Amino acid sequence: MAHQPSDTPQFSEQAYRAVIEHVSQGMMVVQDESIVFCNRRAARLVGMTPAEMLGASFVARVHPDDLAMVLERHRKGLAGEPVPRQLEFRIRLPDGSVRWLGVSVSAIPWNGRSAVLTFFSDVTDHRAVIESLRRSEERYHAVVEHVGEGMAVELDGELVFANDRASALLRRRDTDRAGGALLMHVHPDDRAGLSKLIDAARHGERDTQRHELRLLGDASAETWIELGVNRVPWDGREAVLFFFSDISRRKNLEERLRVTLEERETVLAHAVVGIALLNPDGRFRWANPAMESIFGGSSAGVRTMEPFYLSREHYLQVGGEVAQCIREGRAYESELQMRRFDGRVIWAALSGRAINPRDTSKGTVWTVMDITRRKELEVALQRSSSEREAIFNSALVGVCFNIHRRIQYVNDKYLEMTGYARHELEGQSSRLFYTSDQAYEEDGERTNAALRRDGDYITERQLLRRNGEPFWARLAGRCLNEREPESGVIWTVLDITERKRAEDDIRAALEQQKELNQLRSRFVAMTSHEFRTPLATILSSAELLRHYSERMPEAERGELLASIEAGVHRMTQMLDRILLIGQSEAQMLEFRPRALDLPRLCEELLEQTRSQWPATGTKLVADLGATPAGAMYDETLLRHILSNLLSNAVKYSPDGGEVRLRLASEAGRTVIEVRDRGIGIPADEIGHLFESFHRASNVGDIKGTGLGLAIVRKAVERHGGEIRVESELGRGTCFTVLL
Repeated sequence: MAHQPSDTPQFSEQAYRAVIEHVSQGMMVVQDESIVFCNRRAARLVGMTPAEMLGASFVARVHPDDLAMVLERHRKGLAGEPVPRQLEFRIRLPDGSVRWLGVSVSAIPWNGRSAVLTFFSDVTDHRAVIESLRRSEERYHAVVEHVGEGMAVELDGELVFANDRASALLRRRDTDRAGGALLMHVHPDDRAGLSKLIDAARHGERDTQRHELRLLGDASAETWIELGVNRVPWDGREAVLFFFSDISRRKNLEERLRVTLEERETVLAHAVVGIALLNPDGRFRWANPAMESIFGGSSAGVRTMEPFYLSREHYLQVGGEVAQCIREGRAYESELQMRRFDGRVIWAALSGRAINPRDTSKGTVWTVMDITRRKELEVALQRSSSEREAIFNSALVGVCFNIHRRIQYVNDKYLEMTGYARHELEGQSSRLFYTSDQAYEEDGERTNAALRRDGDYITERQLLRRNGEPFWARLAGRCLNEREPESGVIWTVLDITERKRAEDDIRAALEQQKELNQLRSRFVAMTSHEFRTPLATILSSAELLRHYSERMPEAERGELLASIEAGVHRMTQMLDRILLIGQSEAQMLEFRPRALDLPRLCEELLEQTRSQWPATGTKLVADLGATPAGAMYDETLLRHILSNLLSNAVKYSPDGGEVRLRLASEAGRTVIEVRDRGIGIPADEIGHLFESFHRASNVGDIKGTGLGLAIVRKAVERHGGEIRVESELGRGTCFTVLL
């Protein structure tokens, strides 16, 4: 069979299709944003069949982050504008995965119209390699730039690389990271050492040590670095790699630590407190001079603290207590007796703790203080305090110490005086000794003002015991600090209740004596008046009878004798009253009760009163009811009661009027009431009305002895009864006797 020529159209199209279908790149033609042609490779790369590709929009497959770039490239290709020949972007496959494509685009005619011819290939693996290299480079760059150390490379005496940290330490600008040598940045005193390190590195000597040197900087603050040097390849040549870090802070801390240690060593060496370090097994590691001074010798030959204890048992006992404290993370503190090198026993304050509570293998640190003198003073103070306490508690006065009116301390006498127990008072307010808040506040203001003014204060006031009983106390207070009561006040308290009672008794006795003197004066005045008048009458009548009786008519002599008899009777009556008062005061007043016709006795005494006071114009009225059955009375005493009340009622009714005597029986008692319309009694004098020789201030020149009502009260009391008075000045008086 004859072969057709190779340039025939049929052969050219077949050859063309074979090339298109077997090319390794995807190939497609896009017209109006739709695929009008694609080879099998293109369909496989996009994840579709050729049939699915035709008519589809390729743009829909482009990753959203790359879409804008692809559309702009497509637009420029159609417009004939210059565009990059190669473009890489991502597409999304039907299964959701992403594939990178390397794309070349050209504008071509297609069926008489403009179209875009696109060749693309899968560059996903290539992009992954590039991305891995990029990330590796970024990581390398991040490590180099962010490492805590400075890194620099020197080639042929010139710095060809320095990271940011190195530039900062060398004080180089970002634009000046290359050039110069590291040596020029180093302190002159350290350059020789650095030159040796560089030479050694260039000759291949590996140095694993770090070296300290100074960089040039401010005179006030040197920059110390720690430097390492190694040989490295750089652009095919041998270079020197420097890596260094800033140790200025560490050097400063070391210097400060050195100074601090020197200072502490000085302090420990000159401390008055003994200090020692012990191993975990209790053996000495170190002791300061004060420790040796306290125990009176060198600790060089002493292995443990056992020689300083009074006995081995004591040493083991303390050791057990110390071990317990260390296990519990506590410090051991104690005051105990210990022995010096010379055998003398001293008191020591011992304190020990673990150097590291979390690691007891570090040992323990101990401090020792000689407190012998303090202990001696404490004993002396205790003895003195006991003596003073005994003195305070044996004192005959109460002692109290208050701050802000709160009780801090009291002695035994104070407790005895107030009736409280010590725990009931200490810490409490002194308010519990007062009857009211007002009294407490007012007394506090007075006391505080006096203490601020004078620094001390003395007063007498009534306080309350625990059982509520009041008692009088003399208080003397003095500020602990002069004129500063808030600093505390010391009070001494003396129970003066008996003295106050004695004063009251004396005062009452004085009042009684005064009353007795007044009674005596009144008695003298009364007797001089009451006896003088009848005596004068008797004397004058007797003289007339002696000198003129023979010439006098019989009737006139009878009148004179009658006046003598009346004077004698009046004096006798007054003496009888005085005798009656005396008998009653001496509890010798006779009381002989018997059955008595009381209404008849009342009528008799009314008639006697009328005859005694015929010219007064007073009307005597009787209202005599029945008396209680079986009632018994002393007639003599009743006569005194009725005659005095009736005569007073008439006597003190100078303007006349009615005097009523009422006799009645009420609730088994005999009621005798005498009411007048006379001058009345001043209200403030009614309480003294029944006192001997007392007469109301408004009686004027009306005669009287002041004994009548005193006798009435004594007679009523002898009957076991009572007497009441109602009076209104100028309107009359009513006496009611209940027997």
